[in-house]
Amino acid sequence: MANLNQKSLYFEKLAFLFSKYPKIIIVQADNVGSNQIQKCRKALQKSSILIMGKNSIIKKVLKKQIEKNPNMQDLYDFTTGNVGLIFTKNDPFEIKKILKENRIPAPAKVGQIAQNEVIIPAGPTELPPDGTSFFQALNIPTKIQKGQIEIQDPIKLIEKGKVVGNSEAALLKKLNIVPFSFELQIKLVFDTDVCYKPTVLEITKEQLTESSLAIFSKLNLVAYSISYPTRFTIKNTIKKISTNLTLISHVIGYKPPKKNDYDDKNPILEKNKEEFPKNEPENDIQEPKNNKEENEENSEEDFGLGLFD
Repeated sequence: MANLNQKSLYFEKLAFLFSKYPKIIIVQADNVGSNQIQKCRKALQKSSILIMGKNSIIKKVLKKQIEKNPNMQDLYDFTTGNVGLIFTKNDPFEIKKILKENRIPAPAKVGQIAQNEVIIPAGPTELPPDGTSFFQALNIPTKIQKGQIEIQDPIKLIEKGKVVGNSEAALLKKLNIVPFSFELQIKLVFDTDVCYKPTVLEITKEQLTESSLAIFSKLNLVAYSISYPTRFTIKNTIKKISTNLTLISHVIGYKPPKKNDYDDKNPILEKNKEEFPKNEPENDIQEPKNNKEENEENSEEDFGLGLFD
């Protein structure tokens, strides 16, 4: 009875989460321990919920959700293997960043499928000269430098998706290279009725900007070739017309008037000057003269009065 109650509660909880959160992310949990899962749950905080459970129960809930929203069919198809569900309202780019920050480094194991390509950098190693035959078996060019083996050029040892062999795993162990990691890997993202693969999350803002500019320039070229008016084509057309007019004026010997010459010979301005001449007001000029004459008369009267009168 207890197990049935737990399953029914889990079923109801999943149904509630599917209806509440607009974004659902399926994550692969291979080789991920319980401690790492708990760290991821804490890092996701309250805005997101990480659910780990049986695929059979998850698929039962998904069947009912698909009846309401057929766009969730891909979620049903990708619910295979050791998977979990992240219900969130955050940006999937942020979820991916959180999962990357909580990954655990892991060495390469024989028979393991490579999560990513492995490149051995060029430079000195701490291996003695006796191990050169091991590098020669893997076609890795080396030389002896200061009593140790030095790799001459960077070498791609393992390609992404390939199986790790005995020699590759042994060499990485000798070089103390830990190429892989254990993490919750995103398999599929359901974002507001649209499903897409995690490769979309690898696109950066810089790449989006570059691709948008490239598309914009191509559209402008198409618009220019078919003479379709746009802001870009109109601006270029005006420049082209201006250049052609300048060339024609040079050929026929026409010298366009300068702006100042045009303003001086403007007939409207000339007419305004004739109708409204700049006459200085007489009252303002005459008043100072009268004052000056009065001052001179007063001064003469003052000089006429002698000390002995």
